[in-house]
Amino acid sequence: MARSFVGPTVIIPPTVPVQFTPTAVPEPTAVPAPVGRGIWVDPLLPADVYDVLRQQLGAIAQTTTGSDAFVLSADAASAVVRVQAVGPSDAAVITRTYALAAAFPTIPDDIALDELSRFWSGDPAALAELGAGKAPTMYLDSDARAALSVLFGPPADSANIVLLSPQEVLSKTWEGRTSAIAVVPFDQLDVRYKMLHINGVNLFEREADMANYPLALRIGLTGDPTAVAQLRTSLPMADNRRLDKMAVVAMTGVTALVRGTAVRMEEKGITYPGEKIRDWLTTADLAHISNEVSFWEKCPFPTRNDGVVMCSNSKYMELLRYVGTDVIELTGNHTWDYGASKLIGTIDMYNKEGWKVFGGGKNLEESHKPAIYTINGNKIAFIGCSYFGTNWATDEYPGATPCGTVNPQDLDWIIGAIRQLRAEGYLVIATLQYTEFYTYEATRQQDIDFRAVRDAGAVVVNGSQGHHVQGFDVSAAGFCHYGTGNLFFGDQVFTEGAQQTFVDRHVFYDGRYLGVDLRTAHIEDISQPVPMTPEARAALLKKLFDVSGY
Repeated sequence: MARSFVGPTVIIPPTVPVQFTPTAVPEPTAVPAPVGRGIWVDPLLPADVYDVLRQQLGAIAQTTTGSDAFVLSADAASAVVRVQAVGPSDAAVITRTYALAAAFPTIPDDIALDELSRFWSGDPAALAELGAGKAPTMYLDSDARAALSVLFGPPADSANIVLLSPQEVLSKTWEGRTSAIAVVPFDQLDVRYKMLHINGVNLFEREADMANYPLALRIGLTGDPTAVAQLRTSLPMADNRRLDKMAVVAMTGVTALVRGTAVRMEEKGITYPGEKIRDWLTTADLAHISNEVSFWEKCPFPTRNDGVVMCSNSKYMELLRYVGTDVIELTGNHTWDYGASKLIGTIDMYNKEGWKVFGGGKNLEESHKPAIYTINGNKIAFIGCSYFGTNWATDEYPGATPCGTVNPQDLDWIIGAIRQLRAEGYLVIATLQYTEFYTYEATRQQDIDFRAVRDAGAVVVNGSQGHHVQGFDVSAAGFCHYGTGNLFFGDQVFTEGAQQTFVDRHVFYDGRYLGVDLRTAHIEDISQPVPMTPEARAALLKKLFDVSGY
């Protein structure tokens, strides 16, 4: 509406002619349309990816001029280059990998893509195996929803698909336990999640078949080949699952190449115990072995009745080479069985192989040294101590590291050492040679002590004493496994729990601990861990989750 103005009345004498000259209004200046090669970014991409791409492409556009100029365009049809989702066979400039996860105490490991697709489309019966016969609730944030919408189409209007803030997704999934699942970026996984495989693809494996992984949003450039080639070399990579940022550490239980296990090695070959699970260790960046017994070239020939005074023939080192050993734990309580000097010789053998040791040494000072690594940018430190036993290191003698500065069963030394390593930026894996319990459930004091070590800053606490497998505790601080079980020590046949074992594969990414891939085996032929059947694995996990209070 035009504004009106009322002023004083002006009287013009009739003898004065009125001359009115209108003010000249310049013609509007035409704004030229942007000149250059248009780049269109699909607005259906997740907002975090879309915003980063627009920012990066805008910066590139500012550096180009003349006929080489790029401009951001809102028009897909006339753009020279289109930035959008592409297929697995197409070149991608960015891949945004999402993980399907449930709460840690979830038994199923693998989900069929068809089931996930039907769930996304609103089928209430899909994924019911995760929710004890009832469809679970899926929690995800707006970016994950946008990504799945590009990959699978828009979701059904379902009460089982709930949009939350990124901060709420983990807490709601944890609260929901087995009635909840989440979709999260791979690099935002957490130990309180269990990362689920899809069609057998396990994101925690370096060898994962990513070409057939359905939750990888691949973003590529299509259009004019010359312009596409120029932009592809200019765009910085921003993938959130890069193998050069990942570290996998395999933690194991008790190894003692003696008695029945050694008998089978003599009968069937030195590498026989490791043949069925070798790849669980060799495909990790670091493979840990807790060897409780010293090597000696004159060790007596083994029998099944050798009792508890034990040594291993030096030739049995070949088994440790075969499974790709990288780091040796020395917290065991049988290293002195044939004299302290045998431990010194054993440490020399490890050093000759290039394997680092921790949790023990040739004297007390040496035993305090952690084994430290930097793997793909991840600073990892192993530190351990013996709470149970008699072969503790002193200023004069070799042995295991005592947990305390005065009393070996105090935790003041290891807690202080962990805090120092954390202050130096290390992700700490702490091991305890604790009192041996032949029960699935941890004792109350065991729980208190393991949590104290974790609360000091260890992201992983491993119960290396566990001849019998025991349960877990997970929290925002990290992961406790109270007993990983026997590994290459299989003749304790008096209880089923001593014939069950874990290889815990811990995954670190870009300076964060993402979680654990639990591998389960049953020791056959008193010597050889064999991967469990799905039924046996499910039964063991259920038992351990139950005794762990989940």
